[in-house]
Parts: sequence; C-alpha cells; structure tokens
Amino acid sequence: MREGKCLVGDCPYAWQSESQDKVLKHLLEEHRIVIANVNTVYDLVGYCKYWRNKVLSGNMAQFLHGFTVKSSGSEGTFYMLNDTTSEDISLRRSLFSEMQQRVLAQQQEERKRDDFKIRCLFCPDTISGTRFTISEHLYEQHSFTLGHPDNLVYTEEFIERLRSKMARCECLYCERTFREYKVLREHMRKKLHKKVNPANKEFDRYYIINYREYGKTWKELDPSSEVEPRANDSEEEWDDWRESAPEMRCLVCPVRYTRLSDMKSHLSIVHYLDLDQLLAGLPFYSKVKLVNHLRYQFEDRVCPFCSVTCDTPSDTTEVAQAVTSPPPSDISPLPSDVISDHLFEHKHHQRVPREEFEDDQLLFPALENDYLLCCLGEEEDGVEGVEEGVVVIPEDLR
Repeated sequence: MREGKCLVGDCPYAWQSESQDKVLKHLLEEHRIVIANVNTVYDLVGYCKYWRNKVLSGNMAQFLHGFTVKSSGSEGTFYMLNDTTSEDISLRRSLFSEMQQRVLAQQQEERKRDDFKIRCLFCPDTISGTRFTISEHLYEQHSFTLGHPDNLVYTEEFIERLRSKMARCECLYCERTFREYKVLREHMRKKLHKKVNPANKEFDRYYIINYREYGKTWKELDPSSEVEPRANDSEEEWDDWRESAPEMRCLVCPVRYTRLSDMKSHLSIVHYLDLDQLLAGLPFYSKVKLVNHLRYQFEDRVCPFCSVTCDTPSDTTEVAQAVTSPPPSDISPLPSDVISDHLFEHKHHQRVPREEFEDDQLLFPALENDYLLCCLGEEEDGVEGVEEGVVVIPEDLR
C-alpha cells in the first residue's frame, strides 16, 4: 500500500491508500475541506499529492472554492475541491488512466501466477497454486464464491480484508455482527450468505469491471443486474431448495448461473451479446431453436453473425479476459478463447437471420439438461414472445 499525506501542507496526517473514509473525515473535521464526487477520485493518494503541492505554492483559497456555512448562530468557512473545474476534471481522468493501467498490469500478473499461498477463510488449509485453485477450494469445500477468478484483482488483499471482517464476526453478505465466530458460521450456512455483499462499495476495488470506464461501477455498466434481497427468518425453510437450484451454462464459455438475469449480464459484459435483443419478438419454439443454434455454432468456433471460423487466438485475448463481469457463480476457467476474442473485437449487434435456425432438428437440446431453455418463457407474465398476428398451434410431440 502506498502512503498518502494530507493535502494541507503543514499537517502531519498520513494514511494507507485503502482508508478513504478516514481521510475524508480528517479533511472535513480538521480542515473543513470537502472533495465533491469523490467516487470519481480513483487515486486519493495521487489526488491529494497534486493539490498538496498546489496549496504549498500559494494560498488555499486560491485553489479551493470557499463557501460559508451558518450553524447554531455561528459561521464557518469550508473549502471544496470540485470536479467542475477543467484542472480538477483533467486530474481525475489522468489519475483514472494511470490507475487503469496499474490494475490491468496487476491482474495480468496474478493470472500468470501459480505460487499463491493463502490460508483458507473457513478451514485450517493453506491453498497453494493459482487463483483458480483458491476459488475452486472455496467453492467446492465451503460453497463460497468470490466470483470468476478472471474477474478479480488484488486477490490476496481481498481475501485478507474478508478475513478481517470474519475475525470481527461480521457476515460477508448481510454484514450483521454476531457474538462469536461459531454463530456467524451457522448464520452464513443457514441463510446461504456464501458470497460478498455486492452493494458494498468497499469491494468494488477488487473487481476488474469497476475500472472499465471513468466514473462508472458495475451497476452503471450493467443496469440489468439486481442485488438479491437478503434472506430473513421466514425464508429459512427454503434453504435446502435454494442450495440445489439448477444452473444454466453460458452460450459461449463454461460459466454457470442459477438466475437468468445473471446470465444476461454475463453475456452482455463479457461477450457483448444482448440475449433480450436476440430473442425479441420470437415465439417460444423459435427461441429454443436459436439458443441451440448458437450453442452449436460457438462449440464449432463459428461466429453465428458473420460466419467466420475462429481457428487461432487473436491479439485481444488478454483484453477480453481483463474486462469481465460482476461475480458469477462458476469457477471453471474459460475454454478456448478464440470465439470470445472474436466477439469482443467485433461486437456484433445484428440479429441472427431467421432462416439460419428454422430447422426443426434444433428443437432438440444442443446441451443435455439445458436449464436455459426452461427459462426462456419466464421473462414476462402470460404468453410472451409471440409475434403479432401469428396463431400458435400446439404441436403433437408424441
């Protein structure tokens, strides 16, 4: 961790780069300084260093916008660093670009490493190997998911942060604090709180998608994602049913999800495929045919949009894997990345021609027990996806 210094020149206050809330509190209480839209300050250490040098070279009021606040009959002058000025916005964007490069380099280094040694969060085992090894152990032995390893960055720091939370007997999902560790473990088991809280911005640092675009987190980049409601006591009877929820596999890679909304988010962010757009206006059986057609095409490394056969990896492999989605539930590594690279590079937005998937043989699943096919009719209430003016006649499948 880099050490930061207070932006007021003669102040001895220093901090580690992860303690942002403490820094903001110090600036407000000790110096009456407010940083506007702090979520766009990706490097608080570099940001404060820049303005510290400015303040040292002149009067604080020369660089910071001052305003008077009246409270309880008294007045006080506060100062604001505002991203409405060209100098400030330029600084923030420059720091974001530098941060983005550091993060991508860090993720690339972690993806190549096979010498991780991390003590498990839940058992005495020391996990050695790659990030996939760590994720596999947590998922298979404890049903806990951090998300796909290729989504992660600063993995060791992330796990140690989670460990410190659990040492305080704090649930990683609902963030309730319990009187002892044994009670916490039983709570996480019963409530299926076996992942981190996606609404906690503290964890955004450890997922690569949050560095994809200036000023946006995964919530803005993927507005269709929803934070699951936290389980309450009345839901406890459903725990066993939820544990055995069927999974659906991605159309392109082995990642699996139990919710259709998560699958759509993954396809959109990782593979630039809009499932809703592809299926829009199609009757149910045509949707089934299209899904099976896409599975066959991607399995053969053929792009269903431009018919190009992807035989050799492109130069965009590393970039495609670096820009990934919020935590999925599967921990298997991606297969051959050539078709993923092609989709990432060309970002096809057109639909597949109807005549390409009209063969009735495509009604038979391309993937055994394909749960995605069962979810195609769940997107709207009633009969959905029926083309206007088309009479649907039930088929005799016997």
